Amino acid sequence: MTKTLAIVGARLNSSRLAGKHLLPLAGEPMISHIWRRLMRCNEVNSLELATTADNFNRPLLNWAKEHRVECHPYEGDVNDLMARLDNIIQRQNPDYILYVCGDCPLIDPEFIDHGLKALKHSDKDSITLKDGVQSLHEGLAFYSRSGWNKLMAASQCAMSREHVGYADRITPILDTLAIDDSADYSQVKHRISVDTQADYRFMAETYRRWYQDNDANSIVDLLGVQQLLLDEPELKAINDHVQQKRPEQHYANISLYCHIGPSIGLGHLRRCALIAEALQEQLGTGTEIFVVGQACELPWLHTKICWLEHESQLISRLSNDNNQLLILDFHPSYIDETTLLPVCKQMQHQGTSIVAMDKMSSLLPFAELLFVPSFFTRLQDPKLSFGWDHYLFEPVPQETKENLVLILTGGSDALGFGQSLPKAIQQTLSPDWRYIWVQGPLAPSPELAGIEKIALMVNPPNLATLIAKAKIVVTCYGLSLFESMAREAAVILLPAQKICDEDELASLAETDACLVSHTTEEAVNYLTHLQSSPEQMRQLSEKAGSLFAGSNGMSILIQKIKALLLAGQST
Repeated sequence: MTKTLAIVGARLNSSRLAGKHLLPLAGEPMISHIWRRLMRCNEVNSLELATTADNFNRPLLNWAKEHRVECHPYEGDVNDLMARLDNIIQRQNPDYILYVCGDCPLIDPEFIDHGLKALKHSDKDSITLKDGVQSLHEGLAFYSRSGWNKLMAASQCAMSREHVGYADRITPILDTLAIDDSADYSQVKHRISVDTQADYRFMAETYRRWYQDNDANSIVDLLGVQQLLLDEPELKAINDHVQQKRPEQHYANISLYCHIGPSIGLGHLRRCALIAEALQEQLGTGTEIFVVGQACELPWLHTKICWLEHESQLISRLSNDNNQLLILDFHPSYIDETTLLPVCKQMQHQGTSIVAMDKMSSLLPFAELLFVPSFFTRLQDPKLSFGWDHYLFEPVPQETKENLVLILTGGSDALGFGQSLPKAIQQTLSPDWRYIWVQGPLAPSPELAGIEKIALMVNPPNLATLIAKAKIVVTCYGLSLFESMAREAAVILLPAQKICDEDELASLAETDACLVSHTTEEAVNYLTHLQSSPEQMRQLSEKAGSLFAGSNGMSILIQKIKALLLAGQST
């Protein structure tokens, strides 16, 4: 009997989306969906998972054991994918091999059978689609045993050992059969592999839509996905911007450094997480965030992260960072600059590019760029970049506004609004409105006892969507203030004198885009008036939206970082 072996390659240490193979799609890990799809292939009669024996992949090995999936983790070089696969092939001794990338949960069983049948009825080494045939298929490679042996023998350089089929791209050595597609998948061009958080959002939404209308035992139909992409541009836009990494191209690794805490909040980390994802998606860089503070679970944090208990650990890690570019995002009041600045001077002498964020103007002598995601700064320097178009927001779809008041007091509620504001606001509660108090992950519980009208949400994963839906947002000073304005809410700023200079507050008030309060009582009065004044809400909403019209701070920052990386490569 002819033996056809399908091998799924997967490791959990992806530089752009660590742990991606176990991320849930419609309630099951992505790798489970790949297995279900392969089980429907009539031409495949043996399956094996190819991963490595390092501890990082232990959760994947546990999944394989639980689901009785054959897996013998490879003990050799973790980057030598060809050897990892060949180790399985030598043991299994198949006649034909199908290699499947473990980040492609839309592999099509019909196309796999179509390709394998064609290969088996030929005397060729491999198959490919005919010239000019455009298709959605990704993450598949087909080989006869003799074709695999040729490819293995030709895979001598590091790049060809790490990427299946790369040796044949450098110097064609395989006798390849050109075939037609199994169906017409040429109607739209779109990536369907999961390499970044944007890819995952796209895939999760695609799976969600499918299982809303189809049986749980079905699989997501690739032709149906093609039609969705044609019919719904907003779905396609989720990951249209993601750059496909090329094996022959070098991609930089970038480290981001920040801190969190009860006094600092989570804003620096949240900003670094957004920047890291954008770098992964638009420049293909590997990223890791180093955070001083107590480790905590955050629903929006998807980048590889290293928690540091003490500032001394940060200084040590920074001193030994060999990456081409570093992003430093601290509040100067909460870091010892007498130890930080000498290290940055040392990094500058070594040729490392430093991007300083926000208030870290002390780094200007050693940094290539000071990026201030704000409309306001007193600084003047050629390395400075700031403005209304510089804010860094999470992309969210447009939402219909609701009679919703959202109360945001920050990740740690550093100013203690949770103890004073609930009682003050209790008298303003209207039966025509919903009220949600968002408690940050580092914040104490607000005093809401007996105030049933205000719903409490702790660290909600859909905060950006809630902001987009709210007609009114009551917020402390920080990213949430400007994100709420950008989402065209009528915004009331809680007293911010302790964390914001008076001239900055005055400049903000002059825009007439939000209501700046100086006491809790004033904030409550603003809320009472707004709830009964649709015209003022409309005016605030329109003015706030106009300030951010066409702004894209992340694109500005990414282009500046790209220029720094290119300059560093040319020196």
